[in-house]
Amino acid sequence: MKKQEFFSLPFTAAYFEILIAQLKETFKKKHGIKEIPKSMQFYGYGNYDPEKPNLKEDLEHIGSDFINGKYLYDKVRDFRKGKPIIKINQYYKSVLLLYLGYDSVDSFLDENRLEESKEKKQLALLYDEQANKTFYYINYYYGEDDVILKGETIISNNWKKIKHTYVYPQEDGTNKEHYNFGNIVRREDTLHINSKTLLDGKLVEGASEIYYIGHTDPSNVRYLIGTYCTFDIYTNTVAGQSILERCDSKEDMEERSKNPTIPPYIAMEVRSKRIVNKSIVPKHFLEISEASPYASIYESLAGSYMLTFYFPNGFEEKLYFKILPTNYRMIVQTENVYFEKDNLDLLNKGSVVHFSFNFAGIIAFDHVDIYFKTYFLKDDSERHDGVFSGIDNENRLVNGSVSIDFTKSEH
Repeated sequence: MKKQEFFSLPFTAAYFEILIAQLKETFKKKHGIKEIPKSMQFYGYGNYDPEKPNLKEDLEHIGSDFINGKYLYDKVRDFRKGKPIIKINQYYKSVLLLYLGYDSVDSFLDENRLEESKEKKQLALLYDEQANKTFYYINYYYGEDDVILKGETIISNNWKKIKHTYVYPQEDGTNKEHYNFGNIVRREDTLHINSKTLLDGKLVEGASEIYYIGHTDPSNVRYLIGTYCTFDIYTNTVAGQSILERCDSKEDMEERSKNPTIPPYIAMEVRSKRIVNKSIVPKHFLEISEASPYASIYESLAGSYMLTFYFPNGFEEKLYFKILPTNYRMIVQTENVYFEKDNLDLLNKGSVVHFSFNFAGIIAFDHVDIYFKTYFLKDDSERHDGVFSGIDNENRLVNGSVSIDFTKSEH
């Protein structure tokens, strides 16, 4: 029989009553007071005075996360209503026990012995036959050869062990499989996974993954969204987004992993979310990538811009922004306009500049892509034309010509 290391700590009513009593006594001793304040002030929620003693502030000094005083009050209210089992989540469990001077729930139970029947009820919540329950997931990610791939993920040993089976469809219709074996460590609201992969009959260091899980019991989670960092089948170092989708059983997982169809709600999330670093060791900055020889052109993009958009119906729109010479950040200078998302890159061996903007505020566009020849970067250039296409603020597809007035930044 193994201990069930719950990510939430379940208390019987009897032990929860002891916990609350000790919280109040510890609070009074800490602050040198004889009476506990009213609930709102004591737990630290609602219209409480943060300048006066409150449990919320005490607990926040112990941990690194925000404490919701109303959460603690609600647990006490559940107890007073007669709820037989009270669950405290992972983070609150840790700080409450530390506040009382206990390094674990075991030491809390050892110091607070009750009659045998009550102890058995509490221990039954911490030890059960489900400790080795296994969970099955499908793992989706944007993989080699720019294809969305899926694999099988098995989580066992009460969320401490993980096995990934990555499935690569072959041209002859067969599948090739790669395996990763890893350990899971929970740190507050994230799961950290370090795994090893089977290579030439040996387990070698493989991947690192992080998934956000919040303060919930992972066994109740249907989807996990996170990032990975590893090397691919071509030995390139890669990173990207992965999504784990819960399956009902091992058979369900195996059947779904063999189905080549990728759900649209997965495809729209993971497509192209992958970084690939080629297996090279540059000797010069011009060898970092194929775009490196055009770094001097990229440097010349720093400066102030006035773009004038010409719509087919005769309407004109202007946009002012600048690109900083220090970090190439793009800053909008048109009043009441904000860049929700912006990007710039060089195309066709540095001969074309591509700007991309998502807007908020008072402007004719929601999104626009702009293309210019890099001639406007020459010293004798004052104005040049380009083209744009995008979506206006009435959700219509629009396109037209655009002129650029550019003032180069002084480095």
